[in-house]
Amino acid sequence: MAEGSRVYPFQFTGSGGEYFRIWIVNLALSVLTLGVYSAWAKVRRKRYFNNHTLLDGHNFDYLADPIAILKGRLIAFGLFALYALAQKNMPWLASALLVLFFFATPWIVLRSLQFNARNSRYRDVRFDFKGDLGEAFRIFVGWGLLMLLSLGLLLPYLLYRKTAFIAGNHAFGATRANFLGRGRSYFGIFMKASLIMLAPLVFIVAGGVILISLGHEGPVGMAELLGTIGLGLLLFYAVLPIVAGYVKARVARLMFLGTRLGKLRFAGRHTARGLIVLYVSNLLLIVLTLGLYIPWARVRGARFWLDNLAVVGPENGLDDFVATAAATAEGVAATGAEMADVFAVDVGIA
Repeated sequence: MAEGSRVYPFQFTGSGGEYFRIWIVNLALSVLTLGVYSAWAKVRRKRYFNNHTLLDGHNFDYLADPIAILKGRLIAFGLFALYALAQKNMPWLASALLVLFFFATPWIVLRSLQFNARNSRYRDVRFDFKGDLGEAFRIFVGWGLLMLLSLGLLLPYLLYRKTAFIAGNHAFGATRANFLGRGRSYFGIFMKASLIMLAPLVFIVAGGVILISLGHEGPVGMAELLGTIGLGLLLFYAVLPIVAGYVKARVARLMFLGTRLGKLRFAGRHTARGLIVLYVSNLLLIVLTLGLYIPWARVRGARFWLDNLAVVGPENGLDDFVATAAATAEGVAATGAEMADVFAVDVGIA
């Protein structure tokens, strides 16, 4: 840490029991209103997590209008319903809509990031997202197609470009972030992740070789063969949360280390082991409680990411930094954000 700097840790003050009351009411009202209340439920959820996130003693806020979210959600679900109907009756139209949706992905991602940023606030100063549609198109369509043509070999570079686009185009008022990370670091992460994913395949191949060698003493039964394949598949699903936790933790660390917001830097203590334990334990507890543990799982996730994150800034406090950030928020429709939710468009880092 440079001389004259100070670490300002994030804090998450929410609790599972407190959020459970909000979650269960949101769920009940969303069901009773056939999903209409889900827009208000989203605002309550995001406002709860923002309000319980503290930095230098001040909390964040979420300002979105539920009506705007509901309008965007209705448009998104309408388009999804049209696609679902076209699949059965007009396959050509469904294919055309799928192609159209693929080329619309950059716009959806951009509008979603703008909507969420501009409706988030810290100490009366709003955030913003300054990315442009051309850059989004080059990343999510251009590099996305190249990644497919390379059979996934360019996935690390695509992830690097997404990280640079998302982290480097956010702004706090008039203070814009920039991303200084390098692409080669992402290839190392995916090489290690690929080696972990090879474990089930090695198990299946080794099991097959053993069974064939035993075949010299007698015929190999179908039960033994299927059992070996079944155990390999179980091992495959077992390593998925390990790989996901490893990749997400390592990519998050690269993102935080490479991002600058004016004079501010970020420091993260997120470990792959900690995130893997979080994923596995949350999954087991959600299954064992038939879903009732979901509120606690979300709170645990928020606490993991925030309590291990800090801002490195001036020793005399963040007041001067906040004072010089001019809030120039603009209104953005919620359609892009809701389409990203409905069509599961990936607007995250990893």
